[in-house]
Amino acid sequence: MATSNPSHRVDDLPYDEREEDYHEFEEYDEVTKPKTRPFYKRRKYWIFCAIMTVIAIAVGVPLALFVILPKVAQVILNNSTMSFNSIQITNPTNTSLDMNMDGILGNTGPFSATIKFPEPIRVYYNDTLLGSMSLPDTKASGGHGSLLAQASFNIDDEAAFGSFSSDMLSQEYFTWVLQSKVTIVALGRTVSNLNLNKALKLSGMGGFPDVRILKFDLPSDAANGQGINLVIDTAMNNPSPIGVTLGTVVLDIGYNGTQLGQVKATGASLQGHSESVLNLTGLMVPQTTPEGLATVSSLFSAYIGGLSSETTARGVSVLPDGVNEVSWLSTGLKSMTLKVPLQAPGALNIIKSISLGPMGMNWTNTDAYAPLANSPGVVAAFEMPFGFSLNVTQVQNNMTVIYNNKNLANLNAAQWGPAVTTKDANGTAINFALPPTPFAIEGDAHSDFDTFVENLTVGSSEAFTVSGFAGTVAQTPIGQVQITGIPFKSDVSLSGLQGLKTNPTVINSLTVIGGIPTGLQIALNLTMVNPSLLTIDTGSGDNAIVSFAMQYQGDNVGTVIFPTLNLVPGENIRTAGALFTPTGTAGGQELLQKYMSNQVATVDIFGSTSSSAIAPLAAGLKDLHLQSNMPGNPAKLLLGTALTILDDTGKTGVAMATVTVNNPFTPGLVIKSIKSTVQYNNRTLGSIDIPSTTISVAGMTQQVSQPLPLTMDLAIDSLLSLMVDQAKLNNLNAEPIIALGQMAKDPTVKISSSVFAGFNLPTFVKAAMVGLKVDVSMSVDVMVGEYATSLTLTQEGVPTATDDTILKLLPIVGTPIAQAIVDQATLSFTSVMINSPAETDFTTNINGLIGNTGPFDSEITFPSGSSVSWLNNGAEVPIGQIAMPQVSAKADVGAQLALTNVPFHVLSAGNMGDFVGYSLKAETFQWSVVASNMTVMAMGAPIPNINMKKSVTLKGFNGLQGLVIQKYDLPSNDPNGIHLVLNATLPNPSNVGIEMGTVVFSNVFEGQDIGFVQTSGLKLLPDALTPIAMEGTLTKQTSDSGLKALGDMFRMALNGGTPSLIVKGQSVTPASGPVSWLSSAFTTLTMNVTLPSLGKQDIITGITLKNMTLDFTGGNPYSIMTSSDDIEATFHIPFSFPLSITQVAENINIQLPQGNNVAALNLPLGPAQTISPGVLKTAYQNQVLNVNDGAHDVFNAFSKALTTGPSVQFYLAGTADTVADTAAGQVTIPGVAVNVASVLTGMNLNVGGASITNISVTGGTSQYLEIHQNVVLQNPSGLTVKVGQVSFNIGYQGVPMGQATVSNMVLVPGPNVLPAVFHLEPASTAVRDAFLSGFVAGASFTLDITGSADSTTVTSLKDAMASVKMSSTITGITDKLIATGSAAEPDALTMLQPFNERKTPVQVMIYNPFDAPLYIKHMTATTVWNGLTFGTVDQDVGLTVPAKGTVLSPTVTMVSPAGLGFALDTLAPFMAHYPLMLFGQAYDVPFNINSTISAVVNGPDGYAGNVRYSQADTIIKVQLNGQAPQSMVAQVFGGSNSTTTAASATATSASVPASTTTGAPESATTGAPASATTEAPASTTTEVSTTAGSPTPTTAATTTSAPAIAKRQDIAIPEISISSSSDEIEAWVKAMANKMSALGHI
Repeated sequence: MATSNPSHRVDDLPYDEREEDYHEFEEYDEVTKPKTRPFYKRRKYWIFCAIMTVIAIAVGVPLALFVILPKVAQVILNNSTMSFNSIQITNPTNTSLDMNMDGILGNTGPFSATIKFPEPIRVYYNDTLLGSMSLPDTKASGGHGSLLAQASFNIDDEAAFGSFSSDMLSQEYFTWVLQSKVTIVALGRTVSNLNLNKALKLSGMGGFPDVRILKFDLPSDAANGQGINLVIDTAMNNPSPIGVTLGTVVLDIGYNGTQLGQVKATGASLQGHSESVLNLTGLMVPQTTPEGLATVSSLFSAYIGGLSSETTARGVSVLPDGVNEVSWLSTGLKSMTLKVPLQAPGALNIIKSISLGPMGMNWTNTDAYAPLANSPGVVAAFEMPFGFSLNVTQVQNNMTVIYNNKNLANLNAAQWGPAVTTKDANGTAINFALPPTPFAIEGDAHSDFDTFVENLTVGSSEAFTVSGFAGTVAQTPIGQVQITGIPFKSDVSLSGLQGLKTNPTVINSLTVIGGIPTGLQIALNLTMVNPSLLTIDTGSGDNAIVSFAMQYQGDNVGTVIFPTLNLVPGENIRTAGALFTPTGTAGGQELLQKYMSNQVATVDIFGSTSSSAIAPLAAGLKDLHLQSNMPGNPAKLLLGTALTILDDTGKTGVAMATVTVNNPFTPGLVIKSIKSTVQYNNRTLGSIDIPSTTISVAGMTQQVSQPLPLTMDLAIDSLLSLMVDQAKLNNLNAEPIIALGQMAKDPTVKISSSVFAGFNLPTFVKAAMVGLKVDVSMSVDVMVGEYATSLTLTQEGVPTATDDTILKLLPIVGTPIAQAIVDQATLSFTSVMINSPAETDFTTNINGLIGNTGPFDSEITFPSGSSVSWLNNGAEVPIGQIAMPQVSAKADVGAQLALTNVPFHVLSAGNMGDFVGYSLKAETFQWSVVASNMTVMAMGAPIPNINMKKSVTLKGFNGLQGLVIQKYDLPSNDPNGIHLVLNATLPNPSNVGIEMGTVVFSNVFEGQDIGFVQTSGLKLLPDALTPIAMEGTLTKQTSDSGLKALGDMFRMALNGGTPSLIVKGQSVTPASGPVSWLSSAFTTLTMNVTLPSLGKQDIITGITLKNMTLDFTGGNPYSIMTSSDDIEATFHIPFSFPLSITQVAENINIQLPQGNNVAALNLPLGPAQTISPGVLKTAYQNQVLNVNDGAHDVFNAFSKALTTGPSVQFYLAGTADTVADTAAGQVTIPGVAVNVASVLTGMNLNVGGASITNISVTGGTSQYLEIHQNVVLQNPSGLTVKVGQVSFNIGYQGVPMGQATVSNMVLVPGPNVLPAVFHLEPASTAVRDAFLSGFVAGASFTLDITGSADSTTVTSLKDAMASVKMSSTITGITDKLIATGSAAEPDALTMLQPFNERKTPVQVMIYNPFDAPLYIKHMTATTVWNGLTFGTVDQDVGLTVPAKGTVLSPTVTMVSPAGLGFALDTLAPFMAHYPLMLFGQAYDVPFNINSTISAVVNGPDGYAGNVRYSQADTIIKVQLNGQAPQSMVAQVFGGSNSTTTAASATATSASVPASTTTGAPESATTGAPASATTEAPASTTTEVSTTAGSPTPTTAATTTSAPAIAKRQDIAIPEISISSSSDEIEAWVKAMANKMSALGHI
């Protein structure tokens, strides 16, 4: 097959198109031409001209439009220009981005045009395809246009796009090459396939010149030690029209090659041709290298100093969505490094003020005008411009002191010193010490410094100024940084000494440290208050000495000397020396006398110009004048005496005394003689007279003398007076001594116990002598160092000590008083506790009273113990021996006995057993207690040989009938039953208690032994309620009576009852083992007890109906048959032992709300299974749920909620009977109360919606269209609901469409496919037709599905059905109604003639998509080809198409309009597209059919409707009926005599007759019929054959006879046949066009 070339140039025509003249018909040479009318007057000529004009237009106009116009459009496109005001890139991803473009088109030509971009525009950069984008249509007019577009750009080469983005960001310009195909619509015509190849030069971002930092802040510390939070607002100047929405952009910040940190901006966007601000936040990261720290230090120093630092910002990544990196954006950003100057607006004054705090002046060097200045507490208030934490650890400074506007001194502390940073409400401060630094006075400022020191000494304060530069070493979250060159200037002041007069100078102590013949050497301890913050230190050496003159009453009495003067702020305790020289002056003698008399004297201290060798300091001290009080000597010479009574003092009157001498001086003190008198209350007690002795006392010590004989006055009156007076002084009462004397004379005398309350005779005597003080008058000769003197002193109140020897003077009281008191005493026991009983021994705790023991307290001991006997009917039965301990008796009360662990020895086990057995049942019993050889200790004195015998009555146990069980539990199983735990209390009515050890009780209920309990360590306390924790077993029951008893006990307990039990003593075993006398008594014990009520138990805590079947199809709508095979009930018993419920029966009421019975459901006893602890599973089948008569409305609402609601809460109340397997046997527990809330999951039909599937139109009547379909409903619940027939109303856009009926609706859990019959009968014919039109076109419809009270006949479900409101989307059929096989046979001449409507016979192959016959009544259709309307059909059809069948319609007529417009606008493009159709070739032509069909479903009497239907690309086989008149072709295209022309071809399936007669229109002049015989060259035979692949025409042989035709023209027309190639046919058509063009000039 030859290859077609659709782009022939005009040069390819077989003739010269530039010919302007064609020879007219020449006269024939061989024949004689008959005389005829001129050809131009012939009707046939004008008919031919009209036809040829149509053909010329049909061929020539497309030639101009489809050949010339595209070339012109391409030239204009090539010369056009394109530029952009802005391109904003948004939504960037690795594979795409969006562009908002504002562009200008230039040089677009003189015509208005629409420019279309039918395919994506490919964008190239550096000969590499970056990607493509689709642009919308745009318009141009007057040579220019605009391009406003929002386009999506698809990236083809991610790496190349990354390289491009690097250049775009860094270069001033870049060039894109845009390539694509363009379609231009101009002059009413469309020119496609134009080539776009445009180089587009755009401004790049040029590396963002003039980047500015608008804000630089370090507001806070980063979390988790990551550094400092960093905030930078950066202004980015973008010279490019391209903007980019970056989203999150990440940058590395650096300085001098050190990475400072990383920042990011969220929501970042760069705008084209403008300045964009990036709000960057991030971290300044810690520096770990010395170089990094040095770089950061340099940056901080420059910033604070107001200097500019060039920082860098390097791209790291771009995350448009904040999470995912876009590689090409990141690549571009990474390739760019911004240089950003960082500079504060000016030098930052971060040091706001300086406070020197305490300051020292130390004159330790030889230069008086270069003292060392220091301050331990310099405080520099500073304010950083940032908010991160800053801890200054070191400082240095260089400052100048300015005084009276003159530089006074320099302080250069160049060495780094430690510092502490503090922060409070007043701000942040650096606390550091100014190290000792030379306070270097300027050479011309010495006198100024003297004035400065003098003013500080006598004045209150002195002001000056400090100025200089500081450096800091600070610990920050990024490391330790060093900031230098910090400027400061601050006014400061120092408080002055104020002449040391603000507080008096206090002499704290005065110590005589030496004695010489002319005087005393004294050491002073002084307190001097320095009110200033200035420390003065004179250092050491000769220049350090500071001296002051001391005066008293105007007389010089000595000199005060400070070896060095060091005054610090505040209180100064200093030591000074003084030489006390009282000799020769009256003031000195008086001062000495006051000192020795311990009297205070005021002395004066004066300074002078010679007080110091340091000139500036002497200038300050010369005006100093202080006063101080000199204290006297407070020390006592005698510190005390001590008295000792000898065994024979009563006989000799001489006792021994010692004295304690105190030496208050530093030198030694020697007493050479003593003469003294001792008095008490002006009464002489004794005297000492020793004319020569030596008592040496070292300096500042005390010394006790050797015993000195004291002659005493032993008169009784004197001693009693001493005791009475001392008793008064010590607040003692002497009345008990007097009362004892009376009792000794008469034992029966009654003395009030108050007399002896708290009285202890030995203690009283010793207490009376406590604090004895005497007055001593003495004369002594002494030596103080080398200074000798005599002292006469009277020292009052000298403490005198006595010892126990003083008791030797007390009288002795006899025994008879104590025995008489014991005989009158009484004995009683309030409680006796038997501990650790054993066969022969145990211990007891005894509480009781020995009463009436006299008026004073005593201690009673029982060296021989006491015996105990049981008084049995008057007979003493010995039972044991008690080892009584010592007891204490109180005056008038007696001995309260609280004895513990007193040993008790059992004398007879038989007697003891009889006694215990009696006491367990008796209310009381008696003991006899006997003791001898007691000792009574009274008033501190022992009284021996006392005897006692007493009778005691005690309470018995009275059968222990008060046992109460407080609570009990069955927590687990035991090997032979259920483990029982209970807590009980056992009241003991006896005041005798006993430790019983392990006790076992048997339990009896309803006469059945149901188990036992035991406890260990049981201790019955006397008169006490004993709590008992017991454990045991409900033993397995094998008899019916035992199981019944156990079941009855459970029933009573679970229903809040109190089962009664009999508890019997079974065994008792103390800790030491069995005790015969205790066991024999315990087995006789029987007690009645009741188990406590557990309260009414909610055993069933929840019931869940996991599934349930509700059958409403019975006869009674309120008696519903129900079933469920999965019911879970949670149950809880107040015990934890394993319980397996095997059967259950229930009588349940459904309540809505709680307490309101709605329906009853009675379930017989059936199997159950305990599937996990506390969870029971059961099921039932076919049990009727009966709704109460008065609850129908409530039940209707219940049904409604189950149908369309998500869930329903209701309540179940009633009883349940259970059969449970336990370790104690299978127990039947009837009547368990049920009262629980339960929830049923609703079907929620309105939310789940419905879907409609398998739609089939199956029939119809005149009233409705019958549609069979499946309705799929989702049932999310566990309900199975049998409803019967249900109908739903179907609506569309608010219009009722009919009713769908489900004949037997059963909804099961999950999806439900319900066959339904839908009767479509819309109330509106317009809605009907619109619905049917969309349905056959495959459209989707949202239908409303609603229920109503009439949806069901079940009364209890009417409300439920009425609440159904669902929607479903259905999709119509997609089968094409016009099937393959449609055909049209237009007549050539009919179509070419311009005068009348053109009519074409058409047959349509119609497909019926329904499952019912379809009757087509009428059809109205419009046929469109390539956007051009060809014609319309509007006529009755009367065709029945069987179900799912296809039928070819009867022939209908398509009417096309008359006139040349249709020929030019529609036929010409159509014939140009199908050129061979002129020669009979048949084509399958795609038409768009827009139709309205009036049809009836299910036959002519079925359901009628009007369907609007459109079908695109409907294939209709089109073939011209007939062929072009050969005579016309011959006349127009005839050649020379020897030329034979073949111009006949056909492609139709019908045979062409050998001769064709064509009916021509009537004559224009006569109106008579006209006929024409086709003219053809003589004896011409044409045979048509087909080749492979071409349409199969019918071969026809045509033989035509015609007169010979003379020479036509000198241009030969190439021969053409059906077998010619498409190139040849195209050439032939062009030749015809040229001929017709030439003929048009005739």
